[in-house]
Amino acid sequence: MRSRFLSVDALAGATTDHQVLDPHSVLISRFATLGEGNVFYPGVVIQSDEDSVLTVGSHNVFYPGAFLLAENGGHLEIGSHGSYGPGGVQLKADARGTAIVVGDRVRLTNGPEIVGATSIGDGGQLIGPIRAQSVQIAGGGDHTEPDVDRRAGVLKGVGLARGTRVEVGEVVNGLGNFADARVERQSVYHPRA
Repeated sequence: MRSRFLSVDALAGATTDHQVLDPHSVLISRFATLGEGNVFYPGVVIQSDEDSVLTVGSHNVFYPGAFLLAENGGHLEIGSHGSYGPGGVQLKADARGTAIVVGDRVRLTNGPEIVGATSIGDGGQLIGPIRAQSVQIAGGGDHTEPDVDRRAGVLKGVGLARGTRVEVGEVVNGLGNFADARVERQSVYHPRA
């Protein structure tokens, strides 16, 4: 039986298209489709089976502990120019009909776990050890956008966010159960931006 992952030699050879900082500790499925110019820190896992779709765009940075999974007919689509970590991040599309779609210029950091039918638009952010189940984060400008009312939605804090929707210019800062968290304008957090 052939391995589902690229060999160390194949990963070492991928350095012409990507920066694989430690080919001995990075696992990338041979069923995944990658763009170009991605950076893979040690300990990154990109796992897929032949019945699923896992695509990664270009020029992303995957910090240690980044884990991407598409199995059992799941669909995981990652855009370009995103930041996945530091602090670990897990994206798991592990059931038929489950699609996780992540746009460009996103920032997922400090331990979020993303499962279920989820959409994170361009520039969206998830910050903190959040278990995000079937969330919708509206796309907009990324965290460097000077007009905070035009920035993509932000979900931050710790706990369970199930079915949460965050629109452009909004932030939800939760502790425990995000169903109890208030939706606020990002301008509250960045009044001088």
